[in-house]
Amino acid sequence: MNKDNLLAMSSKERVKIVNELLKKEGFDLQKVADYFNINYSTFTKLMQEDDYVYIKRENQYYKFIRDESQISPNSINTDNNELTYIKDHFHTLKSIIEQYENKEDFFIDKRIFNTSSKISTKNFRISDDLYNQFVKICQQKFPHLKIQDILSQLIFNFVNRYS
Repeated sequence: MNKDNLLAMSSKERVKIVNELLKKEGFDLQKVADYFNINYSTFTKLMQEDDYVYIKRENQYYKFIRDESQISPNSINTDNNELTYIKDHFHTLKSIIEQYENKEDFFIDKRIFNTSSKISTKNFRISDDLYNQFVKICQQKFPHLKIQDILSQLIFNFVNRYS
C-alpha cells in the first residue's frame, strides 16, 4: 500500500489499517508514517480527520465522541469478552439461575470454614454403591464444590436439625 491509497480511503478504513500496523511489534507512529512514505506531521494530521485521536498507552487510534448523547445504545461493542462469554454460555447460566430460583442449589455455610476450629480427619464405612452414586451426583450438579465440603455441610445440617 502506498501514500496515494492511504489518502484515498475513508478515515475509518485508514484507522483500521494503521491500528493493525501499530499492533505489530516494533511499530510506532514514526515507523507507520515511514511505511507509507509520508512525512510524520502530515501523517498525524491525516489520522486526526473525523475526530480520531491517538491514545499512546494503547498505541491505537480511537474515535473521539464530543457529546455523549451521540452514542447510541446499539453502538456498544458486542465483541467484548464478557458479552461473548455470556452469549456462549447462556444456557448454562440460565440453568444456574433456574436452580437458584427453585432452591435446588446446594449452599455451603461459612461456619464450615471456621479457621479457629481444629480440623479432624475421620474414616467412614459406607456402601461403595451409595458412595459412587453420591460422588456422581456431586460431580454432575455441584462440580464447583469439594466433596469434603458437601459432606461437612450435610453433617452440619444434621446437627442443626437434630440438636
